[in-house]
Amino acid sequence: MTWYKLLLLPSDPQIDSEGLDSICSELMEAGASGTTIDTPPEIACFVESSSAAEMQRLSLIAEQLGCRVLSHEEVLEENWTASCPELWQPVAAGTLQVVPVESPTDAREVPAGAIKIIPGLGFGTGHHPTTNMLLGELSQLQPSTPFAAVLDLGTGSGILGIAAAKLFGAPVTAIDIDPLAVANAADNVALNGVEGLVSVSTTPLSDIRGSFPLILANVYGEALVALSAEITRVASPGCIALLSGITDLVCEQVIEAFCTTLGWRLEREQSQGEWLSLVLSRG
Repeated sequence: MTWYKLLLLPSDPQIDSEGLDSICSELMEAGASGTTIDTPPEIACFVESSSAAEMQRLSLIAEQLGCRVLSHEEVLEENWTASCPELWQPVAAGTLQVVPVESPTDAREVPAGAIKIIPGLGFGTGHHPTTNMLLGELSQLQPSTPFAAVLDLGTGSGILGIAAAKLFGAPVTAIDIDPLAVANAADNVALNGVEGLVSVSTTPLSDIRGSFPLILANVYGEALVALSAEITRVASPGCIALLSGITDLVCEQVIEAFCTTLGWRLEREQSQGEWLSLVLSRG
């Protein structure tokens, strides 16, 4: 199978985040393997197929949805994280330290208590603002009672779930839709010696049962809006939710979905550059 990338620009110059999210949803329903909005309002649409015909079909659908195709290309499945030299430097977030390592046998010196991460296809080394902010928030949490369970939604490299396990000794359910990320997360969980606490899988959120007093979700803001009801379903009364992956473009929509519609309370908001994180509590 080959990966193709379509870069799309909606023709409506006034399109808002809801409109962008609607186009992304339509593309996913039409067979796209994934969509991202890294530089709003441009949409990157990814297609996994054995022929370019599928890319051409999605291009026509995108045009029907009011988008102009800026470019289309075949892309290699690559470990983008490992190829960035700056991501091999240790990083601090709150009271936590993260040290990227090449493998379980990497001989570099690692401070006691630091989180070791093998950079891979799973997002999250602690360098990106979205991850860094949530690690900082995690390190500041002082629960009045121990967390009985933690949900790490969109676990990526597993870094947030690992941090929660180390900080609170709590069992963590870590899920991600990408099997390559799950494999990377499983390696990192074992590397940090918390495999007895952190379970990693591709289980969809809709199939998760039980309730969680702490929920971590570092995914795109549009996904948070779409998943807000499901996240609320698995949230215990008094649950704390740490959310990130949010831009100014969708922040109000995320707050409205959770707080206005579903009754969560906004406790704290912070930003690094163009990215924001939210701390919510459920009454």
